[in-house]
Amino acid sequence: MNTDLQNPENFRTGAPYEIYKYLRENDPVHWQEEPDGPGYWALTRHEDIKQVELDSETFSNEPTVTISDKNQIGDETHKHLIFSDAPHHTAHREMLAPEIGLTRVRPAREGMETLVDSIIDLVIEKGEADLVEDLSGKMASFAIADLMGLDRDHSLAMFHAAEVLTRSISTSEGIGLEAMMTLFQHATTAYQERKDVPREDTLSRIAHGEIMGIPVDEFQFQVDFQLLVSAGSDTSRNVLSTGMLTLFEHPEARQALVDDPRLLPKALEEILRFTPPIMAMRRTATRDTELGGTQIRAGQKVVMYYGAANRDPAVFENPDTFDITRKLNPHLTFGGGRHHCLGAHLARLELTTMFGAMIRRMPDMELAGPVDWPELGEAPMVGGPAGIPVRFTPGSKVVDNAVAPIFG
Repeated sequence: MNTDLQNPENFRTGAPYEIYKYLRENDPVHWQEEPDGPGYWALTRHEDIKQVELDSETFSNEPTVTISDKNQIGDETHKHLIFSDAPHHTAHREMLAPEIGLTRVRPAREGMETLVDSIIDLVIEKGEADLVEDLSGKMASFAIADLMGLDRDHSLAMFHAAEVLTRSISTSEGIGLEAMMTLFQHATTAYQERKDVPREDTLSRIAHGEIMGIPVDEFQFQVDFQLLVSAGSDTSRNVLSTGMLTLFEHPEARQALVDDPRLLPKALEEILRFTPPIMAMRRTATRDTELGGTQIRAGQKVVMYYGAANRDPAVFENPDTFDITRKLNPHLTFGGGRHHCLGAHLARLELTTMFGAMIRRMPDMELAGPVDWPELGEAPMVGGPAGIPVRFTPGSKVVDNAVAPIFG
Protein backbone atom coordinates (compact mmCIF):
# COMPACT_ATOMS: atom_id res chain seq x y z
CA MET A 1 0.00 0.00 0.00
CA ASN A 2 1.14 3.54 -0.80
CA THR A 3 1.29 5.11 2.66
CA ASP A 4 2.85 8.43 1.65
CA LEU A 5 1.16 11.03 3.85
CA GLN A 6 2.97 13.80 1.97
CA ASN A 7 1.29 12.97 -1.32
CA PRO A 8 -1.58 15.45 -1.82
CA GLU A 9 -3.36 13.00 -4.14
CA ASN A 10 -3.98 10.76 -1.14
CA PHE A 11 -6.07 13.62 0.31
CA ARG A 12 -7.72 14.64 -2.96
CA THR A 13 -11.27 13.89 -1.83
CA GLY A 14 -10.81 13.81 1.93
CA ALA A 15 -8.77 11.95 4.50
CA PRO A 16 -7.14 8.64 3.43
CA TYR A 17 -8.81 6.39 5.98
CA GLU A 18 -7.50 3.15 4.47
CA ILE A 19 -3.94 4.43 4.85
CA TYR A 20 -4.68 5.46 8.41
CA LYS A 21 -6.06 2.00 9.16
CA TYR A 22 -3.04 0.24 7.69
CA LEU A 23 -0.59 2.39 9.62
CA ARG A 24 -2.55 2.15 12.87
CA GLU A 25 -2.49 -1.64 12.62
CA ASN A 26 1.06 -2.09 11.33
CA ASP A 27 3.16 1.00 12.06
CA PRO A 28 1.30 3.36 14.42
CA VAL A 29 4.35 5.56 15.06
CA HIS A 30 5.43 5.77 11.44
CA TRP A 31 8.48 7.59 10.08
CA GLN A 32 7.33 9.77 7.18
CA GLU A 33 9.87 11.30 4.80
CA GLU A 34 9.42 14.89 3.62
CA PRO A 35 10.38 16.16 0.16
CA ASP A 36 11.77 19.40 1.62
CA GLY A 37 12.21 18.68 5.31
CA PRO A 38 13.78 16.30 7.83
CA GLY A 39 10.78 13.98 8.10
CA TYR A 40 8.47 13.34 11.05
CA TRP A 41 6.74 10.71 13.15
CA ALA A 42 3.14 10.17 11.97
CA LEU A 43 0.74 9.13 14.75
CA THR A 44 -2.46 7.21 14.02
CA ARG A 45 -3.53 5.75 17.40
CA HIS A 46 -5.95 7.56 19.71
CA GLU A 47 -3.83 6.75 22.77
CA ASP A 48 -0.62 8.21 21.33
CA ILE A 49 -2.29 11.33 19.97
CA LYS A 50 -4.07 11.98 23.28
CA GLN A 51 -0.74 11.60 25.10
CA VAL A 52 0.83 14.25 22.88
CA GLU A 53 -2.13 16.62 23.28
CA LEU A 54 -2.00 16.39 27.07
CA ASP A 55 1.78 16.71 27.47
CA SER A 56 2.58 20.20 26.21
CA GLU A 57 5.82 20.25 28.20
CA THR A 58 7.29 17.42 26.12
CA PHE A 59 5.52 18.22 22.85
CA SER A 60 5.75 21.89 21.93
CA ASN A 61 3.59 23.97 19.61
CA GLU A 62 6.61 26.12 18.81
CA PRO A 63 7.94 27.02 16.32
CA THR A 64 4.84 25.98 14.32
CA VAL A 65 2.03 23.41 14.26
CA THR A 66 2.22 22.98 10.49
CA ILE A 67 4.22 20.08 9.15
CA SER A 68 6.49 22.30 7.08
CA ASP A 69 9.06 24.37 8.95
CA LYS A 70 8.46 27.18 6.46
CA ASN A 71 5.14 28.20 7.99
CA GLN A 72 6.33 30.13 11.02
CA ILE A 73 4.51 33.24 12.18
CA GLY A 74 5.67 36.06 14.46
CA ASP A 75 8.79 36.50 16.55
CA GLU A 76 9.83 36.43 20.21
CA THR A 77 7.19 38.97 21.27
CA HIS A 78 4.56 38.53 18.55
CA LYS A 79 3.13 35.02 18.58
CA HIS A 80 0.29 33.11 16.99
CA LEU A 81 -1.88 31.62 19.74
CA ILE A 82 -1.76 28.11 18.32
CA PHE A 83 1.96 28.32 17.50
CA SER A 84 2.97 29.13 21.08
CA ASP A 85 3.53 27.56 24.49
CA ALA A 86 3.15 28.76 28.07
CA PRO A 87 3.57 31.34 29.47
CA HIS A 88 2.75 33.33 26.30
CA HIS A 89 0.00 30.93 25.27
CA THR A 90 -1.63 31.13 28.70
CA ALA A 91 -1.75 34.94 28.73
CA HIS A 92 -2.77 35.14 25.06
CA ARG A 93 -5.61 32.64 25.54
CA GLU A 94 -6.82 34.55 28.61
CA MET A 95 -7.10 37.68 26.46
CA LEU A 96 -9.03 35.96 23.65
CA ALA A 97 -11.18 33.57 25.72
CA PRO A 98 -13.83 36.14 26.73
CA GLU A 99 -14.30 37.04 23.05
CA ILE A 100 -15.08 33.53 21.83
CA GLY A 101 -15.82 31.46 24.94
CA LEU A 102 -19.07 30.08 26.31
CA THR A 103 -20.18 33.26 28.12
CA ARG A 104 -20.10 35.15 24.81
CA VAL A 105 -21.58 32.36 22.72
CA ARG A 106 -24.49 31.26 24.91
CA PRO A 107 -26.54 34.49 24.60
CA ALA A 108 -26.19 34.36 20.80
CA ARG A 109 -28.31 31.24 20.38
CA GLU A 110 -31.52 32.99 19.33
CA GLY A 111 -29.68 35.38 17.05
CA MET A 112 -27.85 32.46 15.43
CA GLU A 113 -31.17 30.79 14.60
CA THR A 114 -32.41 33.95 12.89
CA LEU A 115 -29.11 34.43 11.03
CA VAL A 116 -29.16 30.84 9.75
CA ASP A 117 -32.78 31.17 8.60
CA SER A 118 -31.90 34.40 6.77
CA ILE A 119 -29.07 32.60 4.94
CA ILE A 120 -31.38 29.77 3.89
CA ASP A 121 -33.92 32.39 2.76
CA LEU A 122 -31.45 33.54 0.10
CA VAL A 123 -31.85 30.23 -1.76
CA ILE A 124 -34.99 28.52 -0.42
CA GLU A 125 -37.28 29.78 -3.22
CA LYS A 126 -34.88 28.64 -5.96
CA GLY A 127 -34.84 24.96 -5.02
CA GLU A 128 -31.12 24.73 -5.77
CA ALA A 129 -27.86 26.04 -4.34
CA ASP A 130 -24.18 25.42 -3.86
CA LEU A 131 -24.03 24.02 -0.35
CA VAL A 132 -20.51 25.33 0.26
CA GLU A 133 -20.78 28.83 -1.20
CA ASP A 134 -24.42 29.63 -0.44
CA LEU A 135 -24.98 27.89 2.90
CA SER A 136 -22.03 26.57 4.90
CA GLY A 137 -19.64 29.26 3.69
CA LYS A 138 -22.02 32.12 4.48
CA MET A 139 -22.91 30.66 7.87
CA ALA A 140 -19.30 30.43 8.97
CA SER A 141 -18.32 33.77 7.44
CA PHE A 142 -21.26 35.78 8.78
CA ALA A 143 -21.06 34.32 12.28
CA ILE A 144 -17.37 35.07 12.74
CA ALA A 145 -17.77 38.47 11.07
CA ASP A 146 -20.45 39.33 13.64
CA LEU A 147 -18.23 38.12 16.45
CA MET A 148 -15.25 40.17 15.25
CA GLY A 149 -17.31 43.28 14.46
CA LEU A 150 -16.95 43.19 10.66
CA ASP A 151 -19.43 43.96 7.91
CA ARG A 152 -20.91 40.67 6.67
CA ASP A 153 -21.01 41.40 2.96
CA HIS A 154 -17.53 42.90 2.85
CA SER A 155 -16.20 39.94 4.79
CA LEU A 156 -16.98 37.37 2.08
CA ALA A 157 -13.87 38.17 0.00
CA MET A 158 -11.76 37.92 3.13
CA PHE A 159 -13.13 34.54 4.11
CA HIS A 160 -12.65 33.28 0.56
CA ALA A 161 -9.00 34.29 0.88
CA ALA A 162 -8.73 32.30 4.11
CA GLU A 163 -10.16 29.25 2.32
CA VAL A 164 -7.56 29.56 -0.45
CA LEU A 165 -4.77 29.57 2.13
CA THR A 166 -5.87 26.20 3.54
CA ARG A 167 -4.94 24.50 0.25
CA SER A 168 -1.20 24.54 1.08
CA ILE A 169 -0.36 26.44 -2.10
CA SER A 170 2.44 28.95 -2.61
CA THR A 171 1.84 32.38 -1.09
CA SER A 172 4.66 34.01 -3.03
CA GLU A 173 2.70 34.22 -6.28
CA GLY A 174 -0.72 33.79 -7.91
CA ILE A 175 -3.90 33.27 -5.92
CA GLY A 176 -1.94 32.40 -2.77
CA LEU A 177 -0.20 35.79 -2.75
CA GLU A 178 -3.47 37.52 -3.60
CA ALA A 179 -5.19 35.80 -0.67
CA MET A 180 -2.41 36.81 1.74
CA MET A 181 -2.64 40.44 0.60
CA THR A 182 -6.43 40.44 0.96
CA LEU A 183 -6.22 39.36 4.60
CA PHE A 184 -3.36 41.76 5.30
CA GLN A 185 -5.26 44.73 3.86
CA HIS A 186 -8.47 43.91 5.76
CA ALA A 187 -6.53 43.58 9.01
CA THR A 188 -4.64 46.84 8.44
CA THR A 189 -7.86 48.74 7.83
CA ALA A 190 -9.56 47.20 10.88
CA TYR A 191 -6.58 48.01 13.13
CA GLN A 192 -6.31 51.62 12.03
CA GLU A 193 -10.04 52.23 12.41
CA ARG A 194 -10.20 50.74 15.90
CA LYS A 195 -7.05 52.41 17.20
CA ASP A 196 -8.45 55.77 16.14
CA VAL A 197 -12.06 55.21 17.23
CA PRO A 198 -12.59 52.13 19.45
CA ARG A 199 -15.91 50.31 19.15
CA GLU A 200 -17.72 47.81 21.34
CA ASP A 201 -16.42 44.82 19.41
CA THR A 202 -13.83 42.05 19.60
CA LEU A 203 -11.33 43.68 17.26
CA SER A 204 -11.33 46.91 19.27
CA ARG A 205 -10.67 45.03 22.48
CA ILE A 206 -7.80 43.17 20.86
CA ALA A 207 -6.36 46.35 19.35
CA HIS A 208 -6.32 47.96 22.80
CA GLY A 209 -5.36 44.81 24.71
CA GLU A 210 -2.09 43.48 26.00
CA ILE A 211 -0.35 40.12 26.37
CA MET A 212 2.06 39.59 29.28
CA GLY A 213 2.12 43.34 29.85
CA ILE A 214 3.00 44.12 26.23
CA PRO A 215 0.41 46.23 24.36
CA VAL A 216 -0.97 44.72 21.17
CA ASP A 217 0.56 46.49 18.18
CA GLU A 218 -0.34 46.18 14.51
CA PHE A 219 1.89 43.13 14.01
CA GLN A 220 0.19 41.19 16.83
CA PHE A 221 -3.22 42.41 15.65
CA GLN A 222 -2.49 41.04 12.18
CA VAL A 223 -1.64 37.64 13.68
CA ASP A 224 -4.80 37.50 15.80
CA PHE A 225 -6.98 38.79 12.97
CA GLN A 226 -5.83 35.99 10.68
CA LEU A 227 -6.27 33.44 13.47
CA LEU A 228 -9.91 34.41 14.01
CA VAL A 229 -10.70 34.53 10.29
CA SER A 230 -9.13 31.18 9.39
CA ALA A 231 -9.97 29.17 12.51
CA GLY A 232 -13.43 30.69 12.73
CA SER A 233 -14.51 30.07 9.16
CA ASP A 234 -12.67 27.12 7.61
CA THR A 235 -13.45 24.47 10.17
CA SER A 236 -17.19 25.15 10.55
CA ARG A 237 -17.65 25.47 6.78
CA ASN A 238 -15.91 22.15 6.18
CA VAL A 239 -17.75 20.27 8.94
CA LEU A 240 -21.11 21.39 7.59
CA SER A 241 -20.14 20.53 4.01
CA THR A 242 -18.61 17.11 4.68
CA GLY A 243 -21.27 16.40 7.29
CA MET A 244 -24.06 16.86 4.75
CA LEU A 245 -22.19 14.66 2.29
CA THR A 246 -22.05 11.99 5.00
CA LEU A 247 -25.79 12.35 5.61
CA PHE A 248 -26.43 12.04 1.84
CA GLU A 249 -24.48 8.76 1.98
CA HIS A 250 -26.49 7.59 5.00
CA PRO A 251 -30.13 8.47 4.19
CA GLU A 252 -31.42 6.41 7.10
CA ALA A 253 -29.50 8.66 9.52
CA ARG A 254 -30.81 11.82 7.86
CA GLN A 255 -34.37 10.50 7.96
CA ALA A 256 -33.92 9.74 11.67
CA LEU A 257 -32.98 13.40 12.21
CA VAL A 258 -35.99 14.57 10.20
CA ASP A 259 -38.22 12.37 12.35
CA ASP A 260 -36.57 13.29 15.66
CA PRO A 261 -34.49 16.50 15.75
CA ARG A 262 -33.56 15.73 19.37
CA LEU A 263 -30.93 13.37 17.95
CA LEU A 264 -29.02 16.30 16.49
CA PRO A 265 -26.52 16.93 19.35
CA LYS A 266 -25.32 13.31 19.25
CA ALA A 267 -25.40 13.34 15.45
CA LEU A 268 -23.15 16.40 15.40
CA GLU A 269 -20.58 14.70 17.63
CA GLU A 270 -20.61 11.71 15.28
CA ILE A 271 -20.14 13.99 12.25
CA LEU A 272 -17.21 15.64 14.03
CA ARG A 273 -15.71 12.21 14.73
CA PHE A 274 -16.37 10.74 11.32
CA THR A 275 -15.05 13.60 9.15
CA PRO A 276 -12.89 15.98 11.22
CA PRO A 277 -12.00 19.16 9.28
CA ILE A 278 -8.42 19.33 10.57
CA MET A 279 -6.43 16.54 8.98
CA ALA A 280 -3.24 16.91 11.00
CA MET A 281 -1.45 18.97 13.60
CA ARG A 282 2.23 18.99 14.46
CA ARG A 283 4.18 19.16 17.71
CA THR A 284 7.95 19.23 18.25
CA ALA A 285 9.64 17.13 20.95
CA THR A 286 11.43 19.25 23.55
CA ARG A 287 13.36 16.26 24.95
CA ASP A 288 14.06 12.62 24.22
CA THR A 289 10.94 10.59 24.92
CA GLU A 290 8.94 7.55 23.83
CA LEU A 291 5.63 7.08 22.05
CA GLY A 292 4.07 3.66 21.62
CA GLY A 293 7.43 1.97 22.20
CA THR A 294 9.23 4.16 19.64
CA GLN A 295 12.05 6.45 20.67
CA ILE A 296 11.52 10.12 19.78
CA ARG A 297 14.55 12.43 19.87
CA ALA A 298 14.51 16.04 21.04
CA GLY A 299 13.82 18.34 18.09
CA GLN A 300 11.97 15.74 16.02
CA LYS A 301 8.49 16.45 14.71
CA VAL A 302 5.44 14.36 15.58
CA VAL A 303 2.25 14.81 13.57
CA MET A 304 -1.18 13.82 14.87
CA TYR A 305 -3.71 12.55 12.32
CA TYR A 306 -7.07 13.16 13.98
CA GLY A 307 -9.11 11.20 11.45
CA ALA A 308 -7.04 8.13 12.33
CA ALA A 309 -7.49 8.64 16.08
CA ASN A 310 -11.23 9.07 15.64
CA ARG A 311 -11.55 5.66 14.01
CA ASP A 312 -9.35 3.70 16.40
CA PRO A 313 -11.14 0.41 17.25
CA ALA A 314 -9.41 0.39 20.64
CA VAL A 315 -11.63 3.36 21.59
CA PHE A 316 -14.66 3.30 19.26
CA GLU A 317 -16.95 0.34 18.66
CA ASN A 318 -17.43 -0.25 14.92
CA PRO A 319 -15.30 2.83 14.20
CA ASP A 320 -15.92 2.89 10.44
CA THR A 321 -19.69 2.89 10.94
CA PHE A 322 -21.51 6.23 10.97
CA ASP A 323 -23.79 5.97 14.01
CA ILE A 324 -25.69 9.07 15.14
CA THR A 325 -26.82 7.27 18.31
CA ARG A 326 -23.27 6.46 19.44
CA LYS A 327 -23.19 6.64 23.25
CA LEU A 328 -19.45 7.05 23.93
CA ASN A 329 -17.73 9.45 21.57
CA PRO A 330 -14.40 10.76 22.93
CA HIS A 331 -13.27 12.09 19.54
CA LEU A 332 -10.21 14.33 19.31
CA THR A 333 -11.53 16.68 16.64
CA PHE A 334 -11.14 19.70 18.92
CA GLY A 335 -7.78 18.55 20.26
CA GLY A 336 -7.13 18.36 23.98
CA GLY A 337 -5.28 19.78 26.94
CA ARG A 338 -4.33 23.45 27.09
CA HIS A 339 -4.63 23.72 23.30
CA HIS A 340 -8.21 22.42 23.16
CA CYS A 341 -10.02 24.45 20.50
CA LEU A 342 -11.03 27.82 21.95
CA GLY A 343 -13.85 28.12 19.39
CA ALA A 344 -15.47 24.75 20.13
CA HIS A 345 -18.57 26.31 21.75
CA LEU A 346 -19.12 28.64 18.81
CA ALA A 347 -18.60 25.81 16.32
CA ARG A 348 -21.14 23.58 18.04
CA LEU A 349 -23.71 26.39 18.14
CA GLU A 350 -23.20 27.23 14.45
CA LEU A 351 -23.32 23.62 13.31
CA THR A 352 -26.23 22.46 15.43
CA THR A 353 -28.27 25.47 14.31
CA MET A 354 -27.48 25.14 10.60
CA PHE A 355 -27.84 21.36 10.42
CA GLY A 356 -31.15 21.64 12.28
CA ALA A 357 -32.48 24.37 10.00
CA MET A 358 -31.50 22.59 6.78
CA ILE A 359 -33.00 19.30 7.92
CA ARG A 360 -36.21 21.09 8.93
CA ARG A 361 -36.56 23.38 5.89
CA MET A 362 -34.86 21.26 3.21
CA PRO A 363 -35.58 17.66 4.27
CA ASP A 364 -35.24 16.28 0.73
CA MET A 365 -31.97 18.03 -0.15
CA GLU A 366 -29.85 15.88 -2.48
CA LEU A 367 -26.78 16.11 -4.68
CA ALA A 368 -27.41 17.78 -8.03
CA GLY A 369 -24.00 17.14 -9.59
CA PRO A 370 -20.41 16.14 -8.85
CA VAL A 371 -18.64 17.48 -5.77
CA ASP A 372 -15.87 19.97 -6.54
CA TRP A 373 -12.67 19.30 -4.57
CA PRO A 374 -9.94 21.97 -4.56
CA GLU A 375 -6.56 21.55 -6.19
CA LEU A 376 -3.92 21.00 -3.51
CA GLY A 377 -0.34 22.21 -3.52
CA GLU A 378 0.71 19.90 -0.68
CA ALA A 379 -0.94 17.41 1.63
CA PRO A 380 -3.47 19.64 3.45
CA MET A 381 -3.81 20.19 7.18
CA VAL A 382 -7.41 21.40 6.78
CA GLY A 383 -9.69 19.84 4.20
CA GLY A 384 -13.11 20.05 2.65
CA PRO A 385 -14.92 20.42 -0.68
CA ALA A 386 -14.91 23.65 -2.69
CA GLY A 387 -18.41 23.18 -4.11
CA ILE A 388 -21.43 20.89 -3.64
CA PRO A 389 -24.39 21.46 -5.99
CA VAL A 390 -27.66 20.51 -4.30
CA ARG A 391 -31.37 20.65 -5.06
CA PHE A 392 -34.45 20.53 -2.83
CA THR A 393 -38.16 21.32 -2.88
CA PRO A 394 -38.53 25.12 -2.92
CA GLY A 395 -39.96 26.74 0.18
CA SER A 396 -40.91 30.13 1.58
CA LYS A 397 -38.80 32.75 3.32
CA VAL A 398 -39.28 33.06 7.08
CA VAL A 399 -37.22 36.13 8.04
CA ASP A 400 -38.87 39.45 7.25
CA ASN A 401 -36.28 41.99 8.33
CA ALA A 402 -32.52 42.42 8.15
CA VAL A 403 -30.73 40.45 10.88
CA ALA A 404 -28.79 42.50 13.39
CA PRO A 405 -25.32 41.33 14.50
CA ILE A 406 -25.83 38.35 16.78
CA PHE A 407 -23.03 39.07 19.27
CA GLY A 408 -23.34 41.92 21.74
